[in-house]
Formats: sequence, structure tokens, C-alpha cells
Amino acid sequence: PRPRYSHTPRPQTSLILVKMAAISSAASVFTGKALVQAKTAPKAKASVAVTASADARKTASLLAAGVIALQATPAMALNSIELQDERQTNKNGLQLIYEARDLNITQSVRQDGNSRFSFQKLTTAQTAARASESIKRLNNDVGDYVGKAYWTQAANELRRQVGTLRFDMNNLVSDKGGDKVAAKAFYASIEKLDFSIRQKDQAAATAALAAVQDQGNALIKQLA
Repeated sequence: PRPRYSHTPRPQTSLILVKMAAISSAASVFTGKALVQAKTAPKAKASVAVTASADARKTASLLAAGVIALQATPAMALNSIELQDERQTNKNGLQLIYEARDLNITQSVRQDGNSRFSFQKLTTAQTAARASESIKRLNNDVGDYVGKAYWTQAANELRRQVGTLRFDMNNLVSDKGGDKVAAKAFYASIEKLDFSIRQKDQAAATAALAAVQDQGNALIKQLA
């Protein structure tokens, strides 16, 4: 029988195979790195392109605005500028609408001129006329509501008049040197009347109303 030979690789052949495997693995590593660099490179180029495009649009916008301004300059130069003195008009109350919208200003009365609409300081004649009208409504309207026990209407009407009456009386007393003690007593009587109306006490409201009417008529006769 023929002798059998077992195939045993030579040492040189094994060394060659190991070197080839190492070379192939190194090539794959390098290839991987090259692929990563190839992916990141286009992103950087794209960002540069976007930035350049934004700068170009901004430059174009500025250029267009400059051209429009240069074209409008001759037309603007032909128009004369007219200045008007509105100090007296503003002093008479033109700016009150803007003051009423200013939330930094309180409703309290200030001594440096006009304040809000319902509390603006009128002339002495206007103040006396408004106070006289309020006293008239206290005598007629509030008196009728209290007599009929219309408590809601009586309370509303009383507070509508007191909203300006106290302010007007104080101004008239200050301008004409009126009796401050009598004015304070009048306000105290109004508060008693308001309380009696809220309590729906017919007898107390009738008595308080009589005091309010007497004191109010005396004050307005002295100050009007």
C-alpha cells in the first residue's frame, strides 16, 4: 500500500497568512476612518454655504433699503415742516385721554393740575354748578327712592352723587374759604344715610336724609 501523507502547512506559509490578515484588518480600519471623514466633510461645506447665503440676503436687503431711502430723500426735502404750539390746548385737558390710560397714575386727587376725568379740577363756577346739581338730586331723586323704599335705586343714586360731591365741596371750601367743619359734618350725615339705606331702615333713613338735605342746602347756598 501507498504511504499516506498528512498535509502540514509550512512555517513560512503560516507566517505569510498572518501578515496578510493583519494587512487586511489595517486596511479595513483605515477604510473605516476614511469613510468617517468622508461623511463629516460635506456637513462642514453645507454650513458654510448656508451662512454665505444668509449674508448675501442681508446685504441685498440693506442695499434695497438704501436705494429706497435715496429715492425718497428729494420728495421729503420738498415738504415743509410745520410746528404748532399746543401748550395751551394741552393745558385745557387735551391729554386727559392718555392720562386716563396710564396705569401708573392713581385715582387720588393731585394738586399739580388736572387728574383723571371724573376728578379733574374744574373752574370755580363749573364746580359750583356740578355741586348744585348733586344737591338737587339728593333732594329729589334720593328723597323719592327712600320714601318709596326703593333701596337699591336709593343707594345707587346716592353713591353716584357722592362720587363728585365730596370733591366739589372740598374745592369750593378751599377756593372761597368755607366752613371745613360743616363740610365734614355733611359727609358724616351722608355716610349715616348710606348705612340706613343698606340696612333698609325706613325711619333711620328718613331722619338721615333730612339731615343731609338741610346741611347740603346750607353749604351750597354759602359756597355757590
